[in-house]
Amino acid sequence: MQKIKNKITNKLERILVSLIPYIIRWDEYLQGKIREYKHQELKQKLKFVGLRVRFKQDLRIDHPQNVSLGNKVYIGPNVLLDGRGGITIGDNTTIGFNVVILSANHDYQSNALPYEHAVYIHKPVTIGCNVWIGSNVLIIPGVVIGDGAIIAAGTVVTTNVEPLAIVGGQPYRVIKYRDKEHYERLAGEQSSPSD
Repeated sequence: MQKIKNKITNKLERILVSLIPYIIRWDEYLQGKIREYKHQELKQKLKFVGLRVRFKQDLRIDHPQNVSLGNKVYIGPNVLLDGRGGITIGDNTTIGFNVVILSANHDYQSNALPYEHAVYIHKPVTIGCNVWIGSNVLIIPGVVIGDGAIIAAGTVVTTNVEPLAIVGGQPYRVIKYRDKEHYERLAGEQSSPSD
């Protein structure tokens, strides 16, 4: 009797082990569908969302009712947008992974030390069109990033960035500027977002 029981157990184990790759693929498929659903739900909560906006994997948007995304915006994985003070991101902007954009900060002059937890200073962040923000970038409240700017990976952006500027380093500095004629030609050639 024990011999039959062991044979049945071994057979069931082999069947289960052979099913594991299919179970893993099914789980990955379901996780993808759940993520798509969450992204669609999140888009409905935004102040404005343009056409062809894409989110990659995990994304956190606090206070989405204060966040506006233009057409053809791409947001990479593990991004945090704190929309408390308002965030506007222009058309055709790409945001790399692990980017944090803050639009509010605690008031260090509040009535508690180190600060009052419920007291914030709101400063909107505005990011222009055709901006490329590299991975691991931190953007501080109140910053305006001009059209066509590029923010190098790992940069902490503490002040406004001029249009077409390529910035990076710590503290960040202007490395150079994009070629204006080339940029304007490419911007003019871009097809409409409904294509």
